Amino acid sequence: QNFLVQYWNRLSARTPAIGQAMRVFVGPPGVGKSTCICKWLTQEVLLQGHTARVWRLDGERANTAEFLSIHGEILGVPVERIWEGKSDGDIPDVQFIDLPGVQSDDRPGVASLKRQIDEFKSAQVFLVLNAAYDLNNLLGQVRAFSVLPLAGVVLTHTDEENRWSKFWNLLLSSKLPIL
Repeated sequence: QNFLVQYWNRLSARTPAIGQAMRVFVGPPGVGKSTCICKWLTQEVLLQGHTARVWRLDGERANTAEFLSIHGEILGVPVERIWEGKSDGDIPDVQFIDLPGVQSDDRPGVASLKRQIDEFKSAQVFLVLNAAYDLNNLLGQVRAFSVLPLAGVVLTHTDEENRWSKFWNLLLSSKLPIL
């Protein structure tokens, strides 16, 4: 058990400190990327008192997560729909980028996603996965998205899964911290 804890901590230490880069959320459609951003954004703004900015960008498909724009409005956080690749001088404490989901078996879609992510200099890319999925499915999704510069994996729907030991298998196979 001590070995597993040390391994987990060693992987987590490789991840750049939160707040040092913008955070980009990727993964299959419907896993909870936009909801994850809403929750993380709320903690940063309301609990930490940080300034923030969000980009809800289109990819190969349109980004239809309108509730993210509404959530930003409630928090007083600007949610932009166009990436201009430069800062207007007012750099917020935290930045989030929401991209539409891409199926893991859509190689051209993942390649297009990689090209889009290359535009975001020094971005932390988080792969968002549904924890209730079968382990083999999760491992396949990690493999498919491994062409991206992943900083870690975010698991959603953990309340729907009671086999938490599979998370160790995911961590050990992917060599990515689970956040």
